[in-house]
Amino acid sequence: MALLLLSLRPSPPRALPLRCLLLCRCSSASASTTSSNSLAPYHAAFAHRMSLAGIHPHHRIAVGVSGGPDSMALCVLAAAWKKEAERKFEEEASIVSRFVDGLLGVVVDHGLRPESSEEAQLVCNRVRGMGVQCEIAKCQWPDGRPQQGHVQEAAREMRYLFFLEQK
Repeated sequence: MALLLLSLRPSPPRALPLRCLLLCRCSSASASTTSSNSLAPYHAAFAHRMSLAGIHPHHRIAVGVSGGPDSMALCVLAAAWKKEAERKFEEEASIVSRFVDGLLGVVVDHGLRPESSEEAQLVCNRVRGMGVQCEIAKCQWPDGRPQQGHVQEAAREMRYLFFLEQK
């Protein structure tokens, strides 16, 4: 079974096969003031977009999580979507699992700042606190740290390479 990558990034590199990406655009302006009781429309919209993309709760999914509001929201939506499907299955089979099955949060530690390892661990702990398995991918820069002005692009490429290797 292929691993699917959920991303909020608007434009993947051309080398990345589109079957590996599902681009979701979320508006956080109104979501930040939304109470937890009115999140149902967001969950429904997420489930609908996943269905339109041919992605179902039984698929294995990796979510890149930076710790920012967009990636955390995506992780919350993906976890809730999969948990709802699991809840229905568990009721029928009388099974209870600790982590959300088939959902992996991935935090990439680019190692570009001294505090990056500590920050990556903090984000990973938050994701695990949501019941989502999480791994930290530590970037190795074989050619040394990227040159100033190209750090963002090089870091993005490293993230994409990591996800492609997880198939």
